[in-house]
Amino acid sequence: MDAAGSTIALTELLHAWRAGEADAHAALNQHIYAALKRMARQRIGPGAAAGTLHPTDLVHEAVARMLDSDVDWNSRAHFYALAALQMRSVLVDHARRRSAAVRGGGVAAVTLDDGLAALDDDQQLLDLHEALQRLAAHDQRTARVLELTYFGGLTAAQVAAVVEVSVATVERDLQFGRTWLRRALQP
Repeated sequence: MDAAGSTIALTELLHAWRAGEADAHAALNQHIYAALKRMARQRIGPGAAAGTLHPTDLVHEAVARMLDSDVDWNSRAHFYALAALQMRSVLVDHARRRSAAVRGGGVAAVTLDDGLAALDDDQQLLDLHEALQRLAAHDQRTARVLELTYFGGLTAAQVAAVVEVSVATVERDLQFGRTWLRRALQP
């Protein structure tokens, strides 16, 4: 089956799963579980200490939240974009719980050049989350492009399909967004 056929099959499985078809869950699991685990490993990164959130836990919680939503996935890219946003939400909630008792001072240095693996503690993740919220207040599309790229691991072409803009626009948004976040996250 070619890539287009695979994408169509995945989209059909997503709709069947959402509709509650019994066989869809197992078939969908074969198609997406490995990709979601890979996304989760990228999100958690090497800085995760033992006893914290593990990739499997992150995938399960994100999928559970997606099932509780009323969103009807219209494509493979849309599904993975939503999965990425749910993973971000789970990670932020986890970081907030862990750092509730420990209030650090200042903003930790965060870099997006190496992806989210550079985020090695809860405070950096929370700082990034807050910076993305501030960016979204000024430029929602750029914030979404950054989320889909760094939290979702989507390519520029996949982000362009989700956001419904050209790849060149996505690349410009990424360049602007990285610069904006570097300034916003400077200690």
